[in-house]
Amino acid sequence: MTVTGNPRLALRAIAVIGDGPVGLIAAIAFAMALPQAMVTVIATPDDPAALADRLPVAGPRTLAFLATLGIDEPALVAAGATHRIGERFAWGDAAFTLGTGEGVPIAAGAALHQLWLAHGATGRFEELVPAATLAAAGRFVLPEPDPRSLLSRIDHGLRIDPVRGRAMLAARAGAARVAIMPSADLRVEREADVVRAVTLADGTRIAADLFIDASGPAALLAADDGWIDWSAALPVDRLLLTTAAGAPSPTDVYAAVPAGWTATWPLADHTLTAFAYAGDITDDAEASHLFGTPADTIALHPGRRVRPLVGNVLALGDAAATVGPLGLPGFALACAHLSLALDLMPACDPDPFLIAEYNRRATLQADRLCDHAAAFYHVAPPPGAFWDAARVRAVPQGLAVLMAQFRQRGTLPPLEEEMVSRADWTQALLGLGVRPVRADPIALSVPAATATDALARLRDAIATLPGRLPPYPDYLGMLMRGRA
Repeated sequence: MTVTGNPRLALRAIAVIGDGPVGLIAAIAFAMALPQAMVTVIATPDDPAALADRLPVAGPRTLAFLATLGIDEPALVAAGATHRIGERFAWGDAAFTLGTGEGVPIAAGAALHQLWLAHGATGRFEELVPAATLAAAGRFVLPEPDPRSLLSRIDHGLRIDPVRGRAMLAARAGAARVAIMPSADLRVEREADVVRAVTLADGTRIAADLFIDASGPAALLAADDGWIDWSAALPVDRLLLTTAAGAPSPTDVYAAVPAGWTATWPLADHTLTAFAYAGDITDDAEASHLFGTPADTIALHPGRRVRPLVGNVLALGDAAATVGPLGLPGFALACAHLSLALDLMPACDPDPFLIAEYNRRATLQADRLCDHAAAFYHVAPPPGAFWDAARVRAVPQGLAVLMAQFRQRGTLPPLEEEMVSRADWTQALLGLGVRPVRADPIALSVPAATATDALARLRDAIATLPGRLPPYPDYLGMLMRGRA
């Protein structure tokens, strides 16, 4: 018997539309995966609503992916990136800090959050999370390798500087033999689901086996294949964004206001401030008055494509899904989609089975992030017109299933293609005030005195961590000088 193997023909030419961080990283990834292929980036005008490019944040999973491409943390920090160890929410009656990392999962033989819940829920749960405590104090340090140290239980992300980081990525793309060609517009040659070529403004014709549409919400190449509207789950469709002076910080800050929410996103040499709202409740003029400072107005359309991969066109970033600005998840989703595409590796002739599998898994990933963002609008809405409107809207099915289980037992269901860690979900739901009906039997079996002592000792030990570390601006300066 003759074994012929899989006769798929490897990609020979890839064209990426869009030269923001998403497009550049896609080009670098395919150039590395297919060193014999020709990779071209077509630099089209920036789409101001492309949040994955304009506000790129890489969490731990994304940083690990970027490292496989030779884009490591020191290079990103040298290009202006700042660390994010947590997020602070002033959410109506709920004020809480979320820390990045697994934290301390077990105490006295029980899950930490279950032990805390079963034995009085004294204090704030964040006081038992090392990264959250550091975030609340504006402190940061890279994780320690010693597993006995509480500082080994923290993790972090990076806010990538959209200008300096982009320049660094463009240089990396050039070093990877990627050609970058500017064009103010494109003419697309399409046959059914297959794009044969694009013609640039100067008449240059670019043919490719795979086209990656990283052009932002405009989706210059993506087929008109249907868009699932998430506006009921994610009611923000307007964002005011401006730049202010401010010291770098490892903590993003969000505050609910009656008309929506505000955000502070610190970078190395300036701070981004934002006001998110719904245009059908607050018009742009009123929003500008409430914000009180000149800002760019960005129109958003939360949702995702029904099929992000159609024929030989792969939509990435905001061309595939717009999850919105809360938590800035867009760049992480784009990198997860890119990683998935590399795993399944399209070929010259589109394979319907691989396309279907990519679309199934990529849309699940997008839906998981939609559910997570939706929790902050639907679980415990603060007072105000914006929140009153969100209160009566239907909760996404995925969030409803997750909430039903957590409200009963304080556990989370296993979910395929989950994008949010169990530690992150648990912190968020407890911070939003969700308390399970049933106590965990293992936690209940721990004697009260033992549980109280274990929690107190952990809380006290974590409380000492910030005092051992310098303020973040000082730490970042030492890191840049190679002394941290």
